[in-house]
Amino acid sequence: MLWIEPVIRQLAALRNDVVVYTKYPELFCHYPLPNVRFTSRLNLWEKIRWALQNKMAIGHSFVDLEHAYEKDSKKHFLHAYQQAAGVPSTCEYPRLLLTADEETYRPAEAGEGRYVVLHLESLTDRNYRNIFGVEWEKVVSHLAEKGFATVLIGKEPVPVPGARIAPTSIPQMMGTIKNASFFIGIDSGPSHIAAALGTPVLIFFGAVNPEFRHFKSLLKGRILQQPCEYAGWYHEATDATGWSCRLVGDNGIPKCSLFTTEYVLNNIDLLVKGYGL
Repeated sequence: MLWIEPVIRQLAALRNDVVVYTKYPELFCHYPLPNVRFTSRLNLWEKIRWALQNKMAIGHSFVDLEHAYEKDSKKHFLHAYQQAAGVPSTCEYPRLLLTADEETYRPAEAGEGRYVVLHLESLTDRNYRNIFGVEWEKVVSHLAEKGFATVLIGKEPVPVPGARIAPTSIPQMMGTIKNASFFIGIDSGPSHIAAALGTPVLIFFGAVNPEFRHFKSLLKGRILQQPCEYAGWYHEATDATGWSCRLVGDNGIPKCSLFTTEYVLNNIDLLVKGYGL
């Protein structure tokens, strides 16, 4: 959902009114363009027009971006959406507008000093979407030695000793990430929010090619991924039945997702030094 924001801006420059139908309108609560409206419900007339367009090819009012990138996964999220919408391809991150309260929001769990956001929760059971081999308690301890508290976010995050779980709504999560010193986590919605907000990131990737998720020349941070002879195989699958690791199947530990604690600590140090954190 986040990555359609540049498409919305492009369509808004071409049309008098743009209605964005989404399950997550709260991502864009304070959108600055007056001719754009976000909703989680269509009115009766909009539903009728949508049905007529789908069944009878009448009109061109609706742009359906659902599964646009799954249909053509060998390109960036944004470029897949732009192609489906019939607008030019660009290389940019989504723009997120926060309120004054969200700009200064920090969870109570962070304390008063510097803090790091940690997000490890995958909403899928696919093994190549997870992180293996890392002792997170040691990572949190290492961060504490450098003067950072660790805030753990997610719907139902697994506790990590030394880290505090911060319950957050989507707007609060954006504020939490915005005001963090940096973000550590899997390739996920929160990681893309962090990148869009300009928060330095350490993002773990498995079978997914990060070139199709981020613009490395614009990204503030580091991509973490282990080498594998089948690197990027995820984008060769035509549907979910083909999304199984080529080496270990569904139940083993993929090479691309197997890290070490030392590797993570070293990348934290490089990030802190590189951005003067």
